[in-house]
Amino acid sequence: MAGFSSQDDLITQITTGGKIGRIDYNKVTAVAGVAGTWTDLGTATGSVPANTYAGTSLTFVATDDTWGEGAVYHGGNVSTATKHFLSASASVFAAAGAPWILMCVDQVGYVPITGADVTSTSERTITMTALNSGSRWPDGKGLRAYFSSEVAPSTGGPNLTSFKYTDQDGNTAQNVTVAVGMAAAAGAVTGMIPHSGNAATRYAPFLPLLVGDYGIRDLEAFTFSGGTAYTGSGALVLHLVKPLWQLPIPASGILTERDFVNQLPSLPKIPDGACLRFLIFQTGATTNASPLIVTADYAWN
Repeated sequence: MAGFSSQDDLITQITTGGKIGRIDYNKVTAVAGVAGTWTDLGTATGSVPANTYAGTSLTFVATDDTWGEGAVYHGGNVSTATKHFLSASASVFAAAGAPWILMCVDQVGYVPITGADVTSTSERTITMTALNSGSRWPDGKGLRAYFSSEVAPSTGGPNLTSFKYTDQDGNTAQNVTVAVGMAAAAGAVTGMIPHSGNAATRYAPFLPLLVGDYGIRDLEAFTFSGGTAYTGSGALVLHLVKPLWQLPIPASGILTERDFVNQLPSLPKIPDGACLRFLIFQTGATTNASPLIVTADYAWN
């Protein structure tokens, strides 16, 4: 049996079967956030430790709940049962930046982008094995992509003029050719999603897909051109993730809670092997060294 047949069944599984667990997550912002942008919290210090996104430039690194750089623990595999979020809560303590939006995602993997692959204006080809029906999100259905800044480049601010991927149905070379503006080096601070923000060419938090597509099976290539090329020793990361839920945080010090059983009856699924991560949107410039606390309850059957 997988899932819950009723609220009575859910209560029985929790109270009699003990099939319940809790996630605790605590980060401190590494640098002052940029107003109106999204930030990937992987590079922030706390629990789990800051990520370095190790790997070879332009080569996909698959991640799961055993990821050595620090995956959020959620109790391990439960197959043939399924695991689901029951609730989530979060708070931010900051002098500026409110209101915020917190998003939970399952990171299927990432692509490190370093050295000349950041500064080049030619097409960069990604090495990745396409996801299939056996992946935790079969054939990439529902998966989205975004860049984050691990180390800000010295100067520049190019456009992403080509983004090629294989869609959920296996169509290759799906090429998004709209000009996606990337943040100038001064704004590409640690963790920032550089194509987010308030400018007309920005997309947040995920890169656009072609009309009709709703997933990514394979990351193929991208091109930075136009604008001004990045320079220096910057490092970017291209993430492939499944969005799971999001939560508004209206003000500093306010604990916001969401009930996924009664308030919003969705019970987002946590698949076996999920590499849970968090993104945050800041309306204003979130203060440096601001603590973020997230808790979530889950159950399985």
